[in-house]
Amino acid sequence: MQTPARCCQVALFVPNLIGYLRLVLLAAAVCTGVSAPQLTYCLFLVNLLLDGLDGIAARRLNQCSSFGAFLDVFVDNLTRGTLWVWSTPAPFGILPVILETTVFTCTHRGGGAAWKTGCFSQAPRWVQSIMADGFKTPSGALAVVGLMGLPLWLWACRISGTCFTKSDQPDLPLAIVSAYLVS
Repeated sequence: MQTPARCCQVALFVPNLIGYLRLVLLAAAVCTGVSAPQLTYCLFLVNLLLDGLDGIAARRLNQCSSFGAFLDVFVDNLTRGTLWVWSTPAPFGILPVILETTVFTCTHRGGGAAWKTGCFSQAPRWVQSIMADGFKTPSGALAVVGLMGLPLWLWACRISGTCFTKSDQPDLPLAIVSAYLVS
């Protein structure tokens, strides 16, 4: 069991500070919502760009931790979930959130801390190529960009009125709350 002092140290690791900043950016994006779409878009974009920095910082500073891994995935899922719910007409926005949460839960249950490598030895070759070296391959990078970029692009498209009609837009706070109550 870790001592309280060690827990405080881990909580203040640089990668975790980046994770907290991402949570603040997400909260700010939710608060600005559709009332300031350009600002909201920038907040989401910075959030998503910071996602890559926390892992780099963890490895370079030797600050990898179970808490940091959890925080990273939690913020990733919360950010993507918010974007999916906002970007897709109700009730369809919740479907990617449920799917991702289910897949992630199953792979973590099966692979534990080594979920990126431990669960995919029997997977199809294309899945293995995406997961190889912790997504650090061309196909892995493309998958991550797609996971993060697609819902952001769809949201921007929707806000600009080029994807869906305004009448399809869900009540944003209600949609976010319901998305996370269901998952």
